[in-house]
Amino acid sequence: MHIVFVDTTLTTPPTGGAHTFLVDIAQCLDAGGHRVAVVTQPGPDESLVKALRIAGVEVCMDLWANTHLPEQRGERLAHWVNDRNPDVYVVSASADVGWLALPHLSIDIATISIAHNDDPSFYEPLVHYHPFVDTAVAVSSEILRKIVGANVAKERAKQIPYGIAPISKAELEERFSSHDGTTLQIAYVGRIVQGQKRIMELVPLMRKLKARQIRFQLNLVGDGSHRVQLSEAFAADGLSEFVHFWGWQSSAGVKELLHRMDVFVLLSEYEGLPVALLEAMAHGLAPVVSRIASGNIDVINHSENGYLVNVGDIEEFAARIELLAKDRSLLRKIQRAAWLTSQDYTLQIMVERYLKCFANALELGLSREFRREAGGDYPVMRSCHSRYPAWLRKIKYHIADLASDGAFTKPR
Repeated sequence: MHIVFVDTTLTTPPTGGAHTFLVDIAQCLDAGGHRVAVVTQPGPDESLVKALRIAGVEVCMDLWANTHLPEQRGERLAHWVNDRNPDVYVVSASADVGWLALPHLSIDIATISIAHNDDPSFYEPLVHYHPFVDTAVAVSSEILRKIVGANVAKERAKQIPYGIAPISKAELEERFSSHDGTTLQIAYVGRIVQGQKRIMELVPLMRKLKARQIRFQLNLVGDGSHRVQLSEAFAADGLSEFVHFWGWQSSAGVKELLHRMDVFVLLSEYEGLPVALLEAMAHGLAPVVSRIASGNIDVINHSENGYLVNVGDIEEFAARIELLAKDRSLLRKIQRAAWLTSQDYTLQIMVERYLKCFANALELGLSREFRREAGGDYPVMRSCHSRYPAWLRKIKYHIADLASDGAFTKPR
């Protein structure tokens, strides 16, 4: 099978769950003998592009220039895809171009979209372009519900959770036996940002744990716009000695760090299905996470394989972590249950589900009249629509490109 994925955010740090997903599935499909291409664009961090290319995945990132308008980019992408004639075209993460190409694609190519997060940026394009999407994939049950509510026919919507690589049971038990148990190792893995992740709430949470005389260390794995602010807040509260910033880590580096951790904490106000949560559970960490509609409640059974806490309830977060710190038998029970749950979310299961999804979309074949009827001069979605003429917008894009290159500040 020949599959083309579009992710125009792949080179934009910090790395998120959608990026991790794309690298994992592309590598797995390529290793399984399928032909995989990933379309992205140049950006400040091309480490994931390098990882894909090392694995043998084709990566195309020169289909358009900064000066091209969004609709021009979409047309160039569609021309490239039609020329390649893949079996399946997948919009993974793209604010514009991946969707703008859809009306111009050959009707013989199966089209898939993936909603990675419970956020309007994933729903709004689908509402506009759903006539051109054969199958809309959701990573959680809540996102699936909203997709169907966004005019996507129920038979063309499907839930496929993320997949990860759990450690073996022997590795799990060896990990437990090697921990001294004197200091509770707490992990946060993800973007260090306040919006969505509520990262600054880690400060009062750690303050409460210190007041309860719990021996702990908070390990932050990742990077983001609030890293400096968070570090300064810890220092101002005299908490720096309890906190370690590990920065961005490779996939192997994250797994090595998780091998040393006890508890995974996530304070987010919304998610899709956190890959970091699944990876933590796959390494035997006890989750203490926010009770939100999408993702967390699909995976966590409260008090069995982790704890669900209302968003913003720092006192309850502290109480749950204290309980695990003071009762090691309970900690081990939760950790083992979390690891057992992760067996239902393996990479193999995820890839098999996607291959079945692709095959089903291809079988639509003669029933794609809804795409043909929607074709023609289809309007671009609202976020890409402008009241200004194309020639004026082109000048604006050229000026922005010159500014980004420093053309107005370089000495002559």
